[in-house]
Parts: sequence; C-alpha cells; structure tokens
Amino acid sequence: MFKDVFAGVYYNSYSLPTYVTRWNAQAFVLTTVVPLIIMLLVNVALIAHKLQLSPLNFLRRDLRKTRRKKAVRLPYFKFFNRFRLRIIFQNSASYVTLAVGILFANILLMFGLMMVPLLNHYQDEVLDHMIADYQYILKTPAETENDAAETYCVSTLKTVFEDKESDEVTAYGIEPDSAYVDAKLPEDGVFISDSYADKYRIKEGDTIRLKEAYGNKKFEFEVKGIYTYPAGICIFMDIDEYRDVFEKDADYFNGYFSDEKLKDIPKENIVSTVTEDDLTKISRQLDVSMGDMFQVINVFAIVMFALLVYLLTKLIIEKNTISISMVKILGYDNREIGKLYLTATTWVVVCSIAVSIPLSYLLIELIYRSMMADFHGWLMMYVAPKVYGEMFVLGLIVYFVVAFFQMARIRKIPMDEALKNVE
Repeated sequence: MFKDVFAGVYYNSYSLPTYVTRWNAQAFVLTTVVPLIIMLLVNVALIAHKLQLSPLNFLRRDLRKTRRKKAVRLPYFKFFNRFRLRIIFQNSASYVTLAVGILFANILLMFGLMMVPLLNHYQDEVLDHMIADYQYILKTPAETENDAAETYCVSTLKTVFEDKESDEVTAYGIEPDSAYVDAKLPEDGVFISDSYADKYRIKEGDTIRLKEAYGNKKFEFEVKGIYTYPAGICIFMDIDEYRDVFEKDADYFNGYFSDEKLKDIPKENIVSTVTEDDLTKISRQLDVSMGDMFQVINVFAIVMFALLVYLLTKLIIEKNTISISMVKILGYDNREIGKLYLTATTWVVVCSIAVSIPLSYLLIELIYRSMMADFHGWLMMYVAPKVYGEMFVLGLIVYFVVAFFQMARIRKIPMDEALKNVE
C-alpha cells in the first residue's frame, strides 16, 4: 500500500535505477502471519476462559468469574455527574486502555508533526549563528589583501569513547578579540559548541577526550564554556594554544573567516569553502528525502487514534446496552443519554490527550536521542509550540467525529432491549 511512498524516500536521497518489487517471505511472516497467530492465541485463551462459566451465567449475561465489587461511594455531586463517574469506574479497564492508546498515538503524531518545524528551526539557527559568510580552508597559508578576512586554524579530531562509535569534531583556533567568534576564549581549555554539549550532555568544567583523526595521539581538554554554534560538533580554543597543542609554527594558520568573497587567493590553494548552502545541506536533504514519510506517520497516528477511540467507545456502549434501554424507558431522550455516556468518555479523552502531550514529549526525547546517537553531527531536538496545539485540536476533532457516529448507535438501541433481560 505504501510502497510508492517508501520508494520515493530512497529516490529522493539516492540516484537509483528503476526498481522491481520482490516478494519477501520474512517480511510477510513478521508483518502478517505472526500478528494473526498472536490474535488467534489471545482469542482462544479468552474464549476458553469464558467457556468455564456455567450456562446459567450466560443466560444471565453474567460473564464474570469473580463477584462484582462493592460500588465506590461517590461525593454528593449532581445526578448526571455521579452517573458519569459511575460509568467511568465500571469501564475503568477500557478507559485505561484508551488512555494508553492515545499516548501511543500521540507519540507517533508528535514525531510526525515536529520534524519539519525542527528542520526549519535548525536551518534558522544555523544561519543566525554562522561564524562568517565564507569559511576558507587552505592547503597552505596564503595572504589576502581583503581587510575583512581573519585568519584561523582548523583541523579534524575524533571523540574517544569505550562504548560508542567515534564522532568527528572540528577544532578551531581563533584569534584573540575575534570579529567573528564572539567569545572570550581562555588561554588554557576550550569552548565547545552547544550541539556538542547537547549530544553528549557535557557541561562546563567537564573534561573531553579527543584523538587525531588519522593518528593515535590523544588530547584532553577542560570545557571552560559553551558557544552557540548549532552547525557542527566543534571545539574553540585560542589560536596560540591551538598552535602549541598541535605543534604548529607560531605564525601558522590554514583558513580565513570573511563576510566577503576572497578573490585574491588562488583556487588551487583552497581546499574548501564553507557557505550558507553547505551548512544547511543536511537539513534540506532530510526535508526532501523524509518529508513524505513524516506525512505517512501523521496519517497513521490519526487513523490509529480514531480506530482506538471508536472501538473502545463502541465496546462501552455495547456493555451498557441494557442500561441505555432502561434509561429510555424512564423517559430520557437520546440527547440526554448521549450526555450521560458520551460525556463520560469525553472527560477521559480530553484528560488523556492533555496528559499524553507532555508525556509524549518526554518519551520522544528519549527515542530521539537513541535514534540520533549514531548520526554524525547533531540536530538538537526542538518541538515548535504550535505542535502541542495541533495535537490537542486534531485529537478533539477526531474524537468528536467518532462521537457523532456513536450517538447514532445510541439512537438505534430499542427500549425493548431492557425487557429481554432475564434477571
């Protein structure tokens, strides 16, 4: 059903030839056969359990093996509110299942809704905190006549962890009183980028361990501060300390920061030029390649939410069919009965949505960190404020659509249903 969507994800990311869909027995077993077997086993177990009851219990529609618990004493609320609370207590298992299902659906929905704003926010943050419009990396030191240019040193290191894959770290040596890096760098120690601090949960005063990218020499640096630079995993140190640590000449440099394009440096002497386009390339690629996937997740979450609410509210109404029929005999109309039964469910749904949104954020934060742990670089988690409102409104819209259909079910329950009760 979704093969074209997932194929599009790959085609947006890679240059691939025309593909042919092939049958995969393992996928069929895991996604179709195993769930069917689980469903059959659960149904067999439940039916076997119920068949232990006597025929008299079935005639009385008493399908419980345990005695009914004594009713919970309720405060002296208005009749309708007491009745609704009684409905909630009588169907507590169904409502707990509903709340857990809403939480799971909202986790998926939050993930789908947050990703595009996250990528847009990342792009904005990168552009707002660019060091310079142009970052030139040179093969060998070269002079320029442009007064806007500022020399710096740069090299690539790698993180050192016993239980994690190493990550590339860009080490910058910055001139004192730099016009481009707004930080008072210490003579001993380093500043790290906020993305570095966030990914590895490093704070000021910690010691970080790095090694050469293509060698075995290791380094230890004390973190003296956090510098806002979301574009990469970086450390910043005074240029003189850089030269001392990496054993460079006193006048060594291999790059320029500049807000203007440098035209007097030979192209053959430039290794690379980092611009706005390079810094936002990752987020743009993810948006193009995964944008459709996020929409699929949103649709799946909403459909799952609707099905869950529909099935559980249907179950609650069916369990209370005789009670609803009796209330009709007592003279209550369909609108009043809907207020009794559907309002109780509305309370649970609204509370579940409200509680599940902050819980979804906490769980998504754990999932996001685990998912991005092996990602080279880092995109700090960000949930746009509008996402919370969208989740709440979408949940209510879906619920009220379901409630409309359940109201139709209540109207169809006849008054003579209560007279069929053999008790």
